[in-house]
Amino acid sequence: MVYQFQESIQRGILYLAKSDENFLIQAMPMVKEGYFDFPSHQKIWRAIKDYYISYKTSPSDEQILECIRSVKSDNELLSDYKDELNLINAVDEKSIANEDFYLDKVEEFAKEQSLKDAIMGSIELLKEKKFGKIEESIREALSVSRDVDLGADYFSDVEGRYERLTSNSIDAQFRTPFETINQELEGGMASKELAMVVAPPGVGKSLFLANQAARSVLDGKNVLYISLEMSEDRVAQRLDSIFTYIKQSDLKANVKELETRLEKIQNHASSVGGLKIKEFPTKRLTVTGLRAYLNQLRNYENFTPDVIIVDYLELMTNADNTMSEYMAQERIAQELRGIAVEYKCLVWTATQTNRKGKEVDVITDAELADSYGKIRVCDLAFSINQKEQEFDEGKARMFVMKSRNGRARYIVPIRIDYGRLVIRQQ
Repeated sequence: MVYQFQESIQRGILYLAKSDENFLIQAMPMVKEGYFDFPSHQKIWRAIKDYYISYKTSPSDEQILECIRSVKSDNELLSDYKDELNLINAVDEKSIANEDFYLDKVEEFAKEQSLKDAIMGSIELLKEKKFGKIEESIREALSVSRDVDLGADYFSDVEGRYERLTSNSIDAQFRTPFETINQELEGGMASKELAMVVAPPGVGKSLFLANQAARSVLDGKNVLYISLEMSEDRVAQRLDSIFTYIKQSDLKANVKELETRLEKIQNHASSVGGLKIKEFPTKRLTVTGLRAYLNQLRNYENFTPDVIIVDYLELMTNADNTMSEYMAQERIAQELRGIAVEYKCLVWTATQTNRKGKEVDVITDAELADSYGKIRVCDLAFSINQKEQEFDEGKARMFVMKSRNGRARYIVPIRIDYGRLVIRQQ
């Protein structure tokens, strides 16, 4: 299928591609030669693109013709291509004065064509039940864009680089509940990062994530808490105690007091963020489903989270059901980090240990359940360690397993108030 736009516009695109390097850079990722109506235009586009990739500069007409000489068929005349280049060069300057118009047209049709190609290709993938491949191809088609970001030039703008690293308005810090960790991280985590807490079943993964949610809300961040195990009301009940210090056992008898304390937090704190709690069925949520929900929050409630908490990783599912559990968990961790980058937020999640996690004194990456690969993409990962005696005393130890931005492999002693569900550093 080809672009359904006028021949003069196709010639205008080719003229801009061979004469304007900025236009060509933006158009190259979107345009395929098959999108042009005429074989001559297809070969000219291929010649311009291939020449630029090889020599990093736009080709002259003579160089375009030389590139075409090697790919044209024997019954084609090079003079015909020369004539076509003359027609391209003769395009009315007024019609190509608005470069953005052509780029918008290219983007519009490229996105449409890519989506049609993805849908057509999904028919065979659907027969083979390769749902992950379908999801990937559709996502790639929807991401077609003329936005170009060529990265940072290391040797230029050194001062600006450090201004960005230290500016809270650009690189917001997200504190953990533990000041020792915050100090090692020069204030806390940053947006576009993935953090993970590791613990055996029943040791406090979800409890920590609830405390982290409260910490971020009190710091003025919008938080989305995704629960894959507990109901929304149960998660909220935990947060009730963490925010108000009312014991879990006393909440039902003190609902009015709870409301009063929560109102005071909202009214008197200098800056309090928003908090959304959303329950999904266990092993039913994919990263694509999470992305769709984030778009719904933005479109219907104008809510954009600064922090996303997923409780917890193993309870998500991978769209590609042909993957082993080992590979699936690694892929989910990779995609959660992708969410962090795409939505410019911090993502927190948790993961289980294997059976040895209950036996060792300090849980390291050797005790991760199913997939070691899931920790590779984390910017921060720590384990919760607790013996029976420590449980009786309301104590535990956080062991920092990995930290991209600070010191790792150290222990932070913590206390857990099991009545009020509050975790704090000793």
